Amino acid sequence: MNIECTRFAGKRLAALIAACVLLCNLAPAQDIQFTSFLATNEEQDSSYNMGKPISLLYNQTHIIIQFKDIKDSLNARYAYRLEGFDKRWHENGKHTIVNYINLFGGDYTLQVRNLNYPEHIASLPFHLDEAFWQRPWFVPMIAAYVLLIVGIVLYFIRMYRLRNQIRLQKIRNEIAADLHDDVGTALSSITFLGEMARSRFDKKPEEIRPILERIMDESKEMMQTMRGVVWVINPQNDQAEDFFEKVKSFAESVLQSKKIELKFTAKDTQHWQMGLEVQRNLFLIFKESVVNAAKHSDASHVAMTIQKEKNYVWILISDDGKGFEEDVLNEGNGLRNLKNRATQIGGDLQINSKLGQGTQVKMVIPIA
Repeated sequence: MNIECTRFAGKRLAALIAACVLLCNLAPAQDIQFTSFLATNEEQDSSYNMGKPISLLYNQTHIIIQFKDIKDSLNARYAYRLEGFDKRWHENGKHTIVNYINLFGGDYTLQVRNLNYPEHIASLPFHLDEAFWQRPWFVPMIAAYVLLIVGIVLYFIRMYRLRNQIRLQKIRNEIAADLHDDVGTALSSITFLGEMARSRFDKKPEEIRPILERIMDESKEMMQTMRGVVWVINPQNDQAEDFFEKVKSFAESVLQSKKIELKFTAKDTQHWQMGLEVQRNLFLIFKESVVNAAKHSDASHVAMTIQKEKNYVWILISDDGKGFEEDVLNEGNGLRNLKNRATQIGGDLQINSKLGQGTQVKMVIPIA
């Protein structure tokens, strides 16, 4: 019995000695204690229990922390640093509050010590969530997004230029086709008239004069057409005022050979930039109308009026000639071509004519 009691007492003594050793090895309680942790955003303040891990939202970037040295509360002078933000110690005097504004997301530890007792030091860790724009992938994503936008813009610029090149090439092809048709027709007519003049040179010389006059007329008309088209395709001639002066000059040269008087009026055509396609189709409309009046109308007067009003240009070409029959007006290919050319530039063209009452070509064109 005594042996068992001795053993039990020995075990209790050993346990007591072990507990004392453990207590001696434990760190003493912190002399500096954190008394308040306040995180602020634009909408509200939030106080946190410092006995638990502190985790803040990304927008809680204004931190206010209070502390005190419980053993030296009257004379303590403090210094602090925020690991994860700044490794240097900053003196805070007797002030027991520190605050940080606009912190970035990350893990931080606030350390505070009493300068009077360097062994009095305390640490408070906390975590601040990263905003999405602070994430490592954000800058590369923005760079990729910018590159994508730049690529899209460059693509559309390239496509715009390519479409313009295709459109200009189409216009060039159409101009070449027009010249081929006009010049080919004129040359064929001149060749035919030349053969006719040669066949009658010996037998009926008195009939050669009117044939030669027709040859001269065809040659002049072809020359005027060539000059007009070459002038139109010159990129320096985009002003509407200059364009209509060229139209007037062309009309005068064609009509004078038929002793037809021209009255030309152009109002408010300044400051209108005409594109190549508009100039080409408009010139060919004027050309066809003037040549028809010179060849077929038997008119003594032709009037051309151009009037710009707001976003439209109104054009009227009229003569006092013999006019057309209604069937000719509806079936003529040349007159249909005039309407088609007006449609290509977004305009509308109407032709009014009656026998003995002359012909009117009315056209309206929208402008930018």
